[in-house]
Amino acid sequence: MNPAKLKCDWSRYWCDLSECFKSQGVPVTWLIRVDDGPMRDFMLDRFRNEILELKSNGDEVGIHIHSWVWNSKSSKWVQTKDSKCETKIVHRSLDIFKIKLGFAPLSIRMGWNAMSNEIMRTLDANGLLVDSSAVPKAFCSGKFGNRDNIMDWSRTPNIPYHPSYDDYQSPGDMKILEIPISTLEAGKSHAFARLVNRFSGIKSSISLVKLLPIARRLDLNPNSCFYISPSWSLSGVLKIVKAYHKKAYENGKAFLVGYFHACDILDPRTGEKNYLFERYLSRIVEEISSFSGMHVTFITLSEMARNYDTDK
Repeated sequence: MNPAKLKCDWSRYWCDLSECFKSQGVPVTWLIRVDDGPMRDFMLDRFRNEILELKSNGDEVGIHIHSWVWNSKSSKWVQTKDSKCETKIVHRSLDIFKIKLGFAPLSIRMGWNAMSNEIMRTLDANGLLVDSSAVPKAFCSGKFGNRDNIMDWSRTPNIPYHPSYDDYQSPGDMKILEIPISTLEAGKSHAFARLVNRFSGIKSSISLVKLLPIARRLDLNPNSCFYISPSWSLSGVLKIVKAYHKKAYENGKAFLVGYFHACDILDPRTGEKNYLFERYLSRIVEEISSFSGMHVTFITLSEMARNYDTDK
């Protein structure tokens, strides 16, 4: 909905969601929404105590910034492509985070996987250790009437790298580390992915929600990246896990990075707790932990960044 009506129905299962990972021995980097648009400091104000508790329990608290600007002609929030606006939004969001929580974030993932040279330079200058916005080979000129989801990672390596000051998609000398979301090798978009993207442009999401049980039954998943969601088949994620298992054997190590949305703890049809999320997570952890002949460690994004440079 745009303009946004902020809803946090999932938050009544906040403890359940946290316990899902804690019970599996998996620390999480929680990327909290902050921006200079409709969200601003809403999450930080409303859930400050819960956020600080996550940190005190050993998880990491990072930041998730959407580069919204208000379009007065359409009376909607849209993703900006203006470099000066992007820089201002990132600075403002980081400042809000530090003021409200009392510490600076070390990890970030940009909303819609957006990135530009200006954003990356701003993150580096502000001491962020790691960004995990990249989805290798991904490109999108925009969805919802080109309102947002504008990104370009088409030339990005599928391994961690320090970006260049002049080209965020190329290795260089920045201190910040880009750790891409783990993916399968990019292939041609199949029919189901095109169908999902078409429905995503429809104002009502009811049609898309109706597709989800069918998608799981037919073992379909339009995502090429490691996205933990009960909305889609688990097959794609397990293929990624096996591919990185092979990569670790061949290269001596591999960095496997996945993500989820907190709202996935809710069943989109009933609004109640979705126990499938817990079963999916357990299955993924079991698959990763079953790797024989190698050491497996579950760590946060900033720990991963520190280990990457230490182990080089």
